[in-house]
Amino acid sequence: MPAKDYAPIDQNWLEEAGSLWTTPWVDKPSDRVIVDPIILSHAASLFRKNAGYFYQNPDEAIRMVCHACELYDVTPVGHYLYADYWGQDYGAEIKVQTNSPPGITKRPIKTAEDVDNFEVLDVDELTKGPTLTTHYKALDTCKEEFPHMFAPITQLGGTMEVATNWAAIEDVFMWMITEPELVDKLCVKAGDHMVNACKATSERYGANVMITGSVIASGDLMDTEQIKRFGFQPVSRAVRKVLNSGAGPGIYYHLCGNHTDDFEMWKNAPMSPFTIVQIGYDGQNIFPTSKLVEHFGDRCTCFGTVDTKLIDRGTPAQVYEQAKEQVTAGKDSPRGFILGTACECPTNAPPVNVHALVKAAKDHGKYEKF
Repeated sequence: MPAKDYAPIDQNWLEEAGSLWTTPWVDKPSDRVIVDPIILSHAASLFRKNAGYFYQNPDEAIRMVCHACELYDVTPVGHYLYADYWGQDYGAEIKVQTNSPPGITKRPIKTAEDVDNFEVLDVDELTKGPTLTTHYKALDTCKEEFPHMFAPITQLGGTMEVATNWAAIEDVFMWMITEPELVDKLCVKAGDHMVNACKATSERYGANVMITGSVIASGDLMDTEQIKRFGFQPVSRAVRKVLNSGAGPGIYYHLCGNHTDDFEMWKNAPMSPFTIVQIGYDGQNIFPTSKLVEHFGDRCTCFGTVDTKLIDRGTPAQVYEQAKEQVTAGKDSPRGFILGTACECPTNAPPVNVHALVKAAKDHGKYEKF
């Protein structure tokens, strides 16, 4: 729908939600924890659209997300992103899908020689490329139509996520065993790409919030030494370069999947005063907020989570109870706390479950010490 077909955002709500959202970073107290369910294509379901429509129409996607934020009373930030970024810029082929985000079907790197010959695009080339052209259409719409809900976000993932958008995951994992130095090269190039993408966003908007971390590089797929070598170390190197080049200051470490054995190394990741750390799972269970705050609370804002599967297939009572436990453990974390989902809110999650998540924060997330 065009902008004129939407009801206006309630400015009183926006002011209050903005205060809740910015409390961890500004000297302006608010009364409770904010919730961020990571709403993307779920917003489309509220407008009777599918995920494919959402991702093919970035301007409309932002409008749907911003209005969904008001509907649920959650973090007032317009999001637009998906996992398979950056492939098209380097010659990959993308398949548009009806009920899920675009997916890469043909990747540009197939051999070891391809890795050696692969050249990272510079800032100008990325700015003009298909990924940022689409991404900036969404961000520009947000900045123009919802200026108080705008954040200059760059979707990156970690070095392994970028690398496996360039080369098939089965090839990368085979090279980790047979030619690990080749994966080192690939991850260094992925890191250089991440730096240039962040510079592009920073030059366009004057600031940048990078979404990075470790999704494929998790305990479900890799051992601790592999995560350190191909995930943590090259990601940390890239983040330092981003900050040193002035292309920050925001950092959001999204550690998706199981991080039982490697989460402690991320305590040593580069952090600015505007850093959020989110960890999805501890084995098969949701990562305990008490553990997150214990290890990260003195360095950054902690993002405690409710199981995404529970949001999708659980009952409102189950969501509420897990959210209550997580928010109670985290609400007074020294550098602020956000309650949300372990990953993106599922497209067709029942709205009553998202409501239960928010209700738990309102009922049990009132600050006592923070």
